[in-house]
Amino acid sequence: MISLPSAADPAVSVIVLLDGAAAMAERCLRAIAAAHDPAIPCETLLFLNDPDAELEALVGERTSGARVILARANAGPAVGWNLAAELARAPRIATLHEDSEPDAGWLAPLCDAMSEHGAGAVGSRLYHRDGTVQNCGWVLFSDASPHQIEAIGAPEVLAAREPTPADMLSGAAMLIDREALRAAGGWDERFHPAVFSDIDLCLAIWRQSRLVLSVPSSSVRHASGAFDARGDSALTGPRLRSFLFERHRDRFLAKWGAAVRELSPPAADHEPENARAAVRAALSRTAERAEQARAAARRPPGPPPAADRRFSGAAELPVEGEAGIHRLPAELEAALRASEQEVIHDYCGWLARSEKRAHDELADLHRSFGRREGEFAQLEAELADLRGSSERREREFAQLQAELASAREAARTLDLVLNGRWWRLRTAILGALRPLRAAVRRISQRAR
Repeated sequence: MISLPSAADPAVSVIVLLDGAAAMAERCLRAIAAAHDPAIPCETLLFLNDPDAELEALVGERTSGARVILARANAGPAVGWNLAAELARAPRIATLHEDSEPDAGWLAPLCDAMSEHGAGAVGSRLYHRDGTVQNCGWVLFSDASPHQIEAIGAPEVLAAREPTPADMLSGAAMLIDREALRAAGGWDERFHPAVFSDIDLCLAIWRQSRLVLSVPSSSVRHASGAFDARGDSALTGPRLRSFLFERHRDRFLAKWGAAVRELSPPAADHEPENARAAVRAALSRTAERAEQARAAARRPPGPPPAADRRFSGAAELPVEGEAGIHRLPAELEAALRASEQEVIHDYCGWLARSEKRAHDELADLHRSFGRREGEFAQLEAELADLRGSSERREREFAQLQAELASAREAARTLDLVLNGRWWRLRTAILGALRPLRAAVRRISQRAR
């Protein structure tokens, strides 16, 4: 049995979003139980997000101590955390994903950093399962694209021992002050079912002139990618995150406008040095904003834009039923299912358009290859002509060489005849033959 923290008067409410992967969820819950610090009274709330039977059995039969909220529809992080936060009793709320495994002592540094710095949100340093650093928060660029703060782009942040400011933190391991959450209006549900809700909340907290800090002494192992691997849903696959980012970015920019455009621009390309320079520039602006927040020198012009609570704000809170499980109202689940169907429709259209673009690009490449094949064939023919011409030239050259050798031999013979002793012998022979030839002529004349 996994015994989870269940303090009657909690200082922290730990909300865990469980999305269907029972084996991953069990590792997460066991890590929470093992890492619990009795010095920090906590309660645990488990939000079962459209779970399968295996996950329900894990929570219902092999865990104790937690309050459970069950959704028979895909609520996603924003709606799930909003509903759980309404039931939570503590002044601070910690969020975890099912693919998060907190290490021992993870929560105390977060609480200390929030108290010491007056931060609105603090986050754990996230690690891969192999122990390497995944990120120390994120920077946000002026096109609304986030980038992890990690070893390649910001080694000085990894070397830090004190909390460092970040534009945003991941809900995979974040502690939020309830007052800051209330001032932001909660998690914005216009970004249902996922992507941008964490970015949006952190930006809202910064706009309150409150710090958002990554705490290096708090460590959580994070597998990443659980939400886009739901086996029984059409909303799955490696391209889901890209689709949701494109779908929600315009909504995010419409909400925040100039607040995002004043951020540092992204790198112009994917060259490592340019990416590092862009991260450094973004971190410099984040550090300036942190100094202003600490000195309270810059007050926001007004309250941040309110979060859209289109789902959790339009229905009653989950009602506690049998076995102490809180269930969502039927109309809320119906609204979530309708929203998911809309997202699935958009996702399928996006995939179809993406496939068409990929097909068109391949067709262009094929046509280009066909043209290049024709050009290559022409070049081969020209090369063959050149080779034939070269062979003829070689034969002509060999013939000229032979003629030249013969001419040189004749020249040597003539030189011997003209310039050597042979000409004297020829002259002597010709002189001796003259009388003989004269005698032959006389004999012939007499015979006639």
